[in-house]
Amino acid sequence: MRLNELNMGESGIITKIYAKEPLKSKLLSMGFARGERVKILKHTLAKNTFDVDINGVNVALRDEEAKEIEVKKEEI
Repeated sequence: MRLNELNMGESGIITKIYAKEPLKSKLLSMGFARGERVKILKHTLAKNTFDVDINGVNVALRDEEAKEIEVKKEEI
């Protein structure tokens, strides 16, 4: 499952980042690494942009960036 497929309030554990450089380096520098927990705080109605929490930091991602991150959805 990709990060852009999660709904508001859902979280997942990052399993893989498919992005190419330089986006991959940018994501890693913001804390997006394998094994990290990421939570969707909110998104636009059309899911064009996502506000996510990673390690206690709020980060805004575009849809094309979020779909480069594979996550395993956490079941509550």
